[in-house]
Amino acid sequence: MTSDKCMRAEAIVIGAGISGIAAAKCLQEAGFEVMVVEKTGEVGGLWAFKENGYGVMRFTHINVSKQNYCFSDFPFPDDVPDFPHNQDMAKYIADYTVHFGIDKLIRFETQVDHIERVGGEWHIQVSKLADNRKGSQVVTDKELIIAKFVAIATGHHAQPKWPRFQGQESFAGEMIHSVGYKDAATNCLLGKRVAVVGIGNSAVDVAVDCATVGRCKKVYLSTRSGAWVLPNYVFGRPTDHYACRTFLALPWQISTYILETVVRLVSGNPSRWGLKPKMHALQTQPTVSPTLVHHIQRGNIKVVPDIQKIAGNTLHFVNGEIAEVDHLILCTGYHIDLPFLSQEVRDQVFVQDSNSIKLYKNVFSPDIGQSLAFIGFVQPASGGILTMSETQARWFAQLCKRKVKLPTKIRMEENIASEEEACKGRYFSSSRHTIQRDPILYNDEIASFIGAKPQLWKHPTLIWRLLLSSCGAAQWRLQGPHHWKYAHQEVLKVPSTELLHYSALVLIALFGLILSGLLICIL
Repeated sequence: MTSDKCMRAEAIVIGAGISGIAAAKCLQEAGFEVMVVEKTGEVGGLWAFKENGYGVMRFTHINVSKQNYCFSDFPFPDDVPDFPHNQDMAKYIADYTVHFGIDKLIRFETQVDHIERVGGEWHIQVSKLADNRKGSQVVTDKELIIAKFVAIATGHHAQPKWPRFQGQESFAGEMIHSVGYKDAATNCLLGKRVAVVGIGNSAVDVAVDCATVGRCKKVYLSTRSGAWVLPNYVFGRPTDHYACRTFLALPWQISTYILETVVRLVSGNPSRWGLKPKMHALQTQPTVSPTLVHHIQRGNIKVVPDIQKIAGNTLHFVNGEIAEVDHLILCTGYHIDLPFLSQEVRDQVFVQDSNSIKLYKNVFSPDIGQSLAFIGFVQPASGGILTMSETQARWFAQLCKRKVKLPTKIRMEENIASEEEACKGRYFSSSRHTIQRDPILYNDEIASFIGAKPQLWKHPTLIWRLLLSSCGAAQWRLQGPHHWKYAHQEVLKVPSTELLHYSALVLIALFGLILSGLLICIL
């Protein structure tokens, strides 16, 4: 099907998930005419639960507190729990979209087929989709959209990764990827024997759901690397509230020692529960679960090593153990996949045969420049992606307005190379760590490009919090373009944790005593 339809927009955003609507909002408040194209019929991306297709599981809660996983100028309502359920998230995103008028910019059920650069403009070929009587979508029309600026916000959780095991074809049970898992009842796992492959947040959530809601006879959690598992709360505060500038300013070898000590105090040595991490806690994205260790302790879940081979319903693990299972659930992550990009753009953005991207600060290609932004193509080392996507979007909007500039191509390429080496030097070797960044440090750096990084001397009453608290998303609206008049009071709602607060006071007191002693000796 072809069409001569053609329309223009100043800026186009691909995807209406959290990154896409943040990009649309930032571009709109910067004065641009914006169009958003979304393949589905709703906003929210993976946070919009679907019985069939891509999205969160029925029971999913965010594992980052609402203060650190929210839009910077639109906080969650007070009655929403610290770790919102996916229904809370979906409503929050929809409310944000309506509040800022983003809903009027979205063209739903519109699929992007191809994007290419023609001269100084971007040509985006799209297809209009509609449901047919068989329950699938069909193309009803095609259009060409021409835009000066494009923000791709389709996310990096795109193409499921399917590992291969020796003898996999002989498996007599059901094998699915976690993208197809909704809950134990929906997936017909009640009372069955289940093996979950992976040790990330999705894998742990699935294993716990199978052990509780599914009342499965056996639940095995298979991992190659092991993991440091953090609870949602440490000493009564959300775990992500401990991430602060002072802690992150320490050499990571020191900060990881502190974190590992706290984990051992709260949950015991992870090796005791069979988790046996092969890396330090800050060499990977920590797995967060309030109940995994509880179920391991009670024998509801058994942690086992990597699968060596499969023979019928029997799994053989590398340590010689075997297990009989009916279902195999692969929580093995995703590949970055943007099939609609022209080959020229793909070659400029992707590293061949890897999950790496050649983007300056994970946003811009040195070969393309500021007209094409990749929003949300970053993996938070702690905290959530939402603040990172929004900060990227604000930077993109200011670049489009020519209020700021990108460095030269050579400088950007040098920075990409140096950050890649730094990443390799710190993080455990894994495809998901190729785009790993610490949210507070990353946001501070990007915000500094547009004058939005919180300056201590400008906010003297917030100094203690800016140094010892995670501060929440509003801290990057204290100053800079489109700063928010309520940002100060929102930052005050996120206290420094008691552990960090009193530790800092003790250190200050010790420093004072040492300094006083030195002065007495001198005098």
